[in-house]
Amino acid sequence: MASSYVEELLRQLAEERERADRERERANREREHADRAERKLAEEREHAEQKLAEEREHAEQMLAEERERANRAEAKQAPTTLEQYLRLIQQRLVTTLLVESNPVNSASGSVTAVNEKFYPLELCRWDDFEKQLERTFIEISSVFSSRSLFPSETDILGVQRELSPTSRKDEQDIRPFVRSAIEKPAERIVRAYYDLTNRPEKFCFQNNAYSLEYRDPETEIERRSPSKRRSPERKKSQPIPDRWGICEEEGGLRRVCVGEYKAAHKVPDEEIRQVLDTASKNLFLEVLWRKQSGTTNSEQDKAKELVAQILCQAFHYMIQSGLLFGYITSGRTLILLRVDEFAQQRQARESEAQYAPATQLATFALLALRAREMPRDWIVQAENCGIYQWPLVPNPALHQNISLQPQTYGGETSESSGENDDPNDSDYGASQRQSRSQPDQQSRSQNERRRSPRKRTERSVGEYCTQACLLGLVQKSPLDVSCPNFSMHKRSSARGKHPITKDDLCCLLRKQLDRSLDQSCECLDRKGFFGDVGVLFKVTLTEYGYTFVAKGVQKANERDLAHEMKVYSHLVPLQGKNIPVCLGSIALTRPYPLVSMAKVTKMLLMSWAGTSLCYNTWPEGVDIKKETDKTLQTLAQSGVRHDDIRQSNLVWNAERQRVMAIDLQQATITSVTKRQASPPVLHTRKHRKIARSSSHIKGIVI
Repeated sequence: MASSYVEELLRQLAEERERADRERERANREREHADRAERKLAEEREHAEQKLAEEREHAEQMLAEERERANRAEAKQAPTTLEQYLRLIQQRLVTTLLVESNPVNSASGSVTAVNEKFYPLELCRWDDFEKQLERTFIEISSVFSSRSLFPSETDILGVQRELSPTSRKDEQDIRPFVRSAIEKPAERIVRAYYDLTNRPEKFCFQNNAYSLEYRDPETEIERRSPSKRRSPERKKSQPIPDRWGICEEEGGLRRVCVGEYKAAHKVPDEEIRQVLDTASKNLFLEVLWRKQSGTTNSEQDKAKELVAQILCQAFHYMIQSGLLFGYITSGRTLILLRVDEFAQQRQARESEAQYAPATQLATFALLALRAREMPRDWIVQAENCGIYQWPLVPNPALHQNISLQPQTYGGETSESSGENDDPNDSDYGASQRQSRSQPDQQSRSQNERRRSPRKRTERSVGEYCTQACLLGLVQKSPLDVSCPNFSMHKRSSARGKHPITKDDLCCLLRKQLDRSLDQSCECLDRKGFFGDVGVLFKVTLTEYGYTFVAKGVQKANERDLAHEMKVYSHLVPLQGKNIPVCLGSIALTRPYPLVSMAKVTKMLLMSWAGTSLCYNTWPEGVDIKKETDKTLQTLAQSGVRHDDIRQSNLVWNAERQRVMAIDLQQATITSVTKRQASPPVLHTRKHRKIARSSSHIKGIVI
């Protein structure tokens, strides 16, 4: 019994031990499971933290990249400094020029027509342009400093997109490139420089001069004939430059230089550079002599002739317009010209920006702006003093020693000037000299030119005479004591009457202008006083002090002037009241050269009528419409219909306190009235017709 009890206890103990072992195993399993779960949770937590860190890092990186992109975009849209602007122009615009190399796809024809155009006897280098360029670049760089004044990179990229990506096949294709990549940047540099130095002048390049448009007499005759229509083949082109450098200043516009475009495929920059680097000062005479002797055969001779013709055309325009500065460009080549001073060798480059085409053209423009405008007499003398018209050559004695063998210039051969030459470089600044015998005005000191660039001519023009004064001159009546020039008239008068007749006035003025086109004669084209047919002058007869206006026309429009004279003769009783006083007409012995290359051959002389109604200068309380109608009715009652009524052809005359009609070239005589006493020949309209833009110009000359 005791034994079975012990056995039962042992069995129960064994079961309890077994149960405890199982329980221990289960606890161990649960602990292991909990450990695994905890480890998994820790791993998941670590992975989550790592992923979160990676996402945070990625987000920060994306944010930084976005910020960098925004900064880059903002920088591209921000204004640039001078150095940045020039670098972008060079990288984004200048280097994009592609020239059509296949002659089948490019324009054909001659580069330029130079027959009867003036050429210089000598060609020399512009010796000090390098120094002037360096000096000017340092000066404008110091003024600009780090200021951001120029267009942004985005703006320049926009210009790049607008320029045709195709190759340039002719001169018309070159024009937008030159204007965008060279002229406009140069213009911006000059304008910004003037703004920062408190100069009120404005500089720009433009297509047209501010004066009477040239008209060919033959073309004008055929234009008037309804039975003849001029074919495109027979149409004569106007002998004017492609571009003008214009300065807007106080008192009007002033031209400072001329520009010529040439198709890049017709004037390879390599050929131009080789010729200019090796040409002697007798380039023009050598070319013409070879042509006359029939020895122009080699490619080198043809290249020289091409360059000579290109330079001849620009020189002709410089002389004809009275400007000392001109430039020629094909986009790849920029040649800077100046009459009378030259350069020798090119020097080593130190700053890419300094030698960029835009910088050189800006420097060139600043030099041209500082130069004085040459008087009209200088142009006339230059055309008749020591220069010749292509293809005429001077006396053989002048060029008997000229060699036909290749020559070098300044010690630099064509071989030494080739591979390292920048095709966009213009600093060699080819320049031309008229001749040793050119007018004295050209050889005057450079100091005088720089000191007084505003001194346009040696004119001395007085105040306008009154209507009563000039009417008295025509009618041989007593002097008008209210005339501002009364004292000068009285000095030579007898018994208080005018010392001369209107016929005397015409004769004396013609002789005065024959002696000098500049003395007491001011062309008002720079103030906008010109139209389709005529240009206005302010003139003083110096001996007697009579001051009045003259309407000048070209030979092609002399018929218009003759018709206007008939209208004035028909309206003698209205002169000095409803229309200006007509003093007569004169034919100029020496045509007056205008900036537009037109030449005035005849003038209609008349009193200054007053200020155009465009400017609202009549006194308060005046019914200007009523006064205008009254004047036009008076004309109609006298048998004349104006036929060109507009504000610019109507003026307010303060002396007569009434509206006067001017510019009668289109007027129609509707009836023939009884002839009235000695009609003072002619004239007409007076001033501002088209091109009124200059009337709003403000500024002073440099």
